[in-house]
Amino acid sequence: MSKKTLLDMVQQILSDSDGDDVNSITDTVESDQCARVVRDTFDQIVDLHDLHHIKTNKQLTATGASTPTVMTRPEGFYNIEFLKYNKKVTAGGDQKYEYVTFIEPSHFLQFTGNRAASDSTVTEVTLDSGHIILVRNDQAPTYWTMMEGYDSIIFDAYDSDLETNLQASKSLAYGVQKPTLALADATEPDLPNHLATLLLREARAMYFDLYKDGITSEIDRTRRRAEVRAQRLRRIAKNQDNDNGPNFGRK
Repeated sequence: MSKKTLLDMVQQILSDSDGDDVNSITDTVESDQCARVVRDTFDQIVDLHDLHHIKTNKQLTATGASTPTVMTRPEGFYNIEFLKYNKKVTAGGDQKYEYVTFIEPSHFLQFTGNRAASDSTVTEVTLDSGHIILVRNDQAPTYWTMMEGYDSIIFDAYDSDLETNLQASKSLAYGVQKPTLALADATEPDLPNHLATLLLREARAMYFDLYKDGITSEIDRTRRRAEVRAQRLRRIAKNQDNDNGPNFGRK
């Protein structure tokens, strides 16, 4: 079943509210307002529901030689389930992607703090907070953590014989990439069908509340039915996933 585009939803909401007919979301101030309400409602739904269909592989972003074991996550990428790094031992060697294990910040600091700064295989790395951690410079990373905001991912080691810092091209993270809704006529919301229905009904209710005389009882009933159905299907999906493992990501 084909999904409604942003223009389709704007046209339907404006029709329900006795608004002007439009051929584009940019035709009138009213259509532009409606499109932005749909986008805001889309963002709220994405934040409230577990969207397993948008889990994907991503490369992390490298920083630089001054912070060789610090990488950052791409914008909108969260709920990281696992990280891997290409631990090949020579520049032209075979690919060797292996898991890098998450540990809590306190354990990470204790683990790296037991190293000796005077050791030639240890490098001092100063984080944005000014805290200095001791990382190995002769091997691929074994552990990672997050402790300076939600964007920085900190590893315990890098191999200085192969690279000046951990490389984006050698990283692989699996998690959720938050979808966005572009303000364009042909944009189709990246949502399952039941949440696409909820989006239209929630956006219509919000538009009436903001720009008309308030939500009618019928609009409120249909919105609530869509919300109940979305919550019911959400529970079914989670049971099917049977994912009871730890979630090491941060939103």
